[in-house]
Amino acid sequence: MQRNGGGSRVDIKTFLPPSADGGRSAAEGRPMAMRPFHLLACLAVLPLTSCNKPAAPPAPSCAVESAREHKLDDGAELRVWSLKANGLKRLTARLLVATDGKVQVANEVEYKWEPAASEASGQLVLLVQDGKAFGVKGKRLPLMALDLHGSPPHAKTGKKMGLLLEGELHSRMTNSSYTTPLGERSVLYAQLFLPKADATGTFTLGSDLESVGAASKEGRTVVAVALEWERQ
Repeated sequence: MQRNGGGSRVDIKTFLPPSADGGRSAAEGRPMAMRPFHLLACLAVLPLTSCNKPAAPPAPSCAVESAREHKLDDGAELRVWSLKANGLKRLTARLLVATDGKVQVANEVEYKWEPAASEASGQLVLLVQDGKAFGVKGKRLPLMALDLHGSPPHAKTGKKMGLLLEGELHSRMTNSSYTTPLGERSVLYAQLFLPKADATGTFTLGSDLESVGAASKEGRTVVAVALEWERQ
């Protein structure tokens, strides 16, 4: 048996009968009864390529690894989601503001990969702060950002509309229920705001895009964060 690089090669002469003139090397002159043992020994060291198949890549997905909320000193609210994506062609995050049944995109951040990203991770952030610092006293400004720190080569685009919330609105309920890994279209978070005069009644706020628009009717406002992803 000869070794060639990292593999092994069995010398076929080992299994040939003696030459017609009886001339054989020491290896060739071994009794035939011994040759099966030599064959087994050679097979034992051959690379077992069929037994060492590479593991299949994980299915395309986007998952929330953790979520946390912070109340800041100036009354601002900060929410942070840690995300992990595998095998995606596109990931889009949207900040939605719905009023009187009409849903508008206040912020959008999109990542695109070609070929698909093997793995990317980072943070999605929602900040709702007083508009006074931006010259709009009495209103609140919601902002969203998405930053994937470990992302492979990609194209990143973003849009900002700067939609404001009326300052007299107060928060009535939130919905932050979602499954992980996330579906290809998911609402991570939704918050319902009501005018002060609309403090009573029964309200529902689901975790899908349709409920965001439905909950914002009759002068109410819903702020929501939605994710949409596409596999290769």
